[in-house]
Amino acid sequence: SPQHPVIVLGGSEAEAVRRLLEVVVLCSEVRWGDAGNGSLEGSPTECALVEAAQAAGIDGPGLRRGRPLEHLEHRAENRAYMASVHTIDTDRRLVAVKGSPAEVLELCATVLEEGRPQPLTDRLRRRILQQNEAMASDALRVLGGAYAETDTAAAGDFAGQLTWLGLIGMEDSIRPGMAELIGQFHDAGIQTVMITGDQSATAYSVGKRLGLNHERQLEIVDSVSLDRLEPEILSSIVRDTTVFARVSPAHKLKIVQAFQESGRVVAMTGDGINDGPALKASDVGVAMGRHGTDVARAVADVVLEDDNLHTMITAVEQGRAIYANIRKSLRFLLSTNLSEIEVMLVTTALGLGEALNPMQLLWINLLTDIFPALALALEPPERDVLKQKPRDPAEPIIRREDFMKLLRESSVISAGCLGVYGLSMARGGLGTAASTNAFMTLTTSQLLHALACRSEETTVLDRTRARNPYLAAALAGSLGLQVLAALVPQLRGILRMSPLALADVALIAAGAGLPFLVNEGAKTLR
Repeated sequence: SPQHPVIVLGGSEAEAVRRLLEVVVLCSEVRWGDAGNGSLEGSPTECALVEAAQAAGIDGPGLRRGRPLEHLEHRAENRAYMASVHTIDTDRRLVAVKGSPAEVLELCATVLEEGRPQPLTDRLRRRILQQNEAMASDALRVLGGAYAETDTAAAGDFAGQLTWLGLIGMEDSIRPGMAELIGQFHDAGIQTVMITGDQSATAYSVGKRLGLNHERQLEIVDSVSLDRLEPEILSSIVRDTTVFARVSPAHKLKIVQAFQESGRVVAMTGDGINDGPALKASDVGVAMGRHGTDVARAVADVVLEDDNLHTMITAVEQGRAIYANIRKSLRFLLSTNLSEIEVMLVTTALGLGEALNPMQLLWINLLTDIFPALALALEPPERDVLKQKPRDPAEPIIRREDFMKLLRESSVISAGCLGVYGLSMARGGLGTAASTNAFMTLTTSQLLHALACRSEETTVLDRTRARNPYLAAALAGSLGLQVLAALVPQLRGILRMSPLALADVALIAAGAGLPFLVNEGAKTLR
């Protein structure tokens, strides 16, 4: 929770501190549990302020009872402060205000000195604003506090009637590991942007601590500038902007839409009611499950049950792995099936007989293709998956360059099978023996090709790759079935195969192994 040092500008510090702490207790929606003796319930910021007051000896529940609330004005689009009106007696009211130091200061005409309101000079105003900038540059969330005692008629209109009390600085500590998480997002090619209601100086300091700039200059835009920008200009500015400060709910929506118009895919996190429009407009709205409001959770696409942003980088990793695995399975299925087509097309066109009979083709498609393809869909993420650039959402799953790769890999596999078929025919002529060798070569080379499909960049010699026990089991099972087909007479009869001699086994091993080495070697050449 935020820390809460109190820094006060004014004459009598003790009196100003006491009144300032009373203001933050009265001007809040914090609730006490267990008849005032339990934990506080409310926003983290307001709970921290009330805790500071209680630590200084302020009786929060007693103060609330002695100053009953009449009216409460929340922060709004064009009002960066919160105000509450309380009953003192029949004819007097207490106005308590806290919020943006600059805006609260504009409402003040006096400052508390020696326990009494004194005129607020321009020189003192400049000192207060300078102190506010200094505190904000230290990554403190700064609030200003003021009060007024007035009559009933003027209780709703207090501009120019407030007495300045001081500044409150809170250190909203960064969660452990957040800077490292931002670094992981940057490595993954994901731009991280902070949209906050804090002052520019505070937002800039926090952005630097988080490393949002990623080794380049940190660019910040204040909401005052946003209101004057045309949508087209804003769309070009957001490309290089890292921090948006003093934003309103409407600004959040404009920023999200500007990123989308600039061609970006936007994922936004939020937990408040005011985040609802921007969460709904973003491509992926991410709400907090524990501390998020019902509105935020209802419009979000994803809800983080543990409010842990590290879950997002895990989701990115798993999402990329799933997409890559789909491509691996398709690569295996398309290249192996294309090799079967090429073998049948070449042998038929050249009048070389039936290299593969219908039962053998059915065996390949049912038993040796399906299980490795399913196992490839369960590949663990590759070690560099978070180092890769995000893909274009409009990009097809099979790209133009992939077709050339599929054609090359299938041609190499087909060449190995046709080479074995040709050598077998040279030894024994057309017949079952040549067809058997071609069938065994093709199925074995396809199973080996499943190992090559595990990665587009690394080879089987890379020991850093994670193991895939599913693929190992699938290959062992499919290869075992292939051996049974060669050894069991009944299966040989169904598949119209002949027994294998030792020379046949050596030829099949060469015909299946060489295409595997060629396709794996192509990765090294690339």
